[in-house]
Amino acid sequence: MGLDRQSASIDRTVTNIDAAKLGLEPKEVSVLFSDIYGYRRLTRNLESTEVAYLLNEYFQSMVDAVYKSKNNFEKQIELACIRNSLIVVFGAPEYLANHPWVALQTAVEMTQQLAEFNSRRQGENKPTIKMGIGINSGTILSDQIGSGRRMAFTAIGDSVSLGYYLEGISKQYGCEIVLSENTYRACAEKIWVRELDLVRMRNDYTPVPIYEFLGWRSEPISEQKQQVIEHYDKARKYYMNRQFTIALGDFASVLELDSNDKPSALHLKRCQKLLKEPPADDWDGVTDLAE
Repeated sequence: MGLDRQSASIDRTVTNIDAAKLGLEPKEVSVLFSDIYGYRRLTRNLESTEVAYLLNEYFQSMVDAVYKSKNNFEKQIELACIRNSLIVVFGAPEYLANHPWVALQTAVEMTQQLAEFNSRRQGENKPTIKMGIGINSGTILSDQIGSGRRMAFTAIGDSVSLGYYLEGISKQYGCEIVLSENTYRACAEKIWVRELDLVRMRNDYTPVPIYEFLGWRSEPISEQKQQVIEHYDKARKYYMNRQFTIALGDFASVLELDSNDKPSALHLKRCQKLLKEPPADDWDGVTDLAE
């Protein structure tokens, strides 16, 4: 598949190209990016053969997870492994009606496969892997491009870029699966989430909310997790309304319930900084991903 980190960074100016001349057409899809946390640190003390074995076993587990969906939608799902990343497009080359839902189910299957993979490694006294996943749903420019014997599936545009950014931000927030608003809205009635942040890819882009996937609504969540969500949601509202002292208190309450809750820890530090250095009047609480 011709989708790589370079094509993922192409922005809205691509749409000004005469797509028809390139054989490209707009398609509604969901794009999933996944990557290994701290890859360089993880492999620093490993021999090259050990790294190759690790990646081969890891990717086999992740591809197996994707193929649980792809076996049912062979012509509607494309995937590629690039370095230590996996990229999957749901809804291309052929249309897939429920692509956000299939993408999210695949992401959850990937996390389950990773848990089994890590369990085996722990039994062998080997370091485990942490993974981040970002999913965005939207319009891309897509088709098979190339000439002669070499053909490659290509996906470019803002929707690809945002999926790429969400995978990166998953590490910052310590979350396994981060969803864009479009993906969340398509699955909202069936999932538990919390709003992580309001982000903007570039200065001239409209800010969009992003969400952490917490579980299926068909499955109960613990009382502690419910309290975490309640305190966090209240804190986020206070934060966005510039009531940083009150927000700080609720974020601290989350950390009392779960000391490893990284989104709350990040927001708590933001509140402390904003109380020391009050924001300008036009502060909108938006996090610029480009920075």
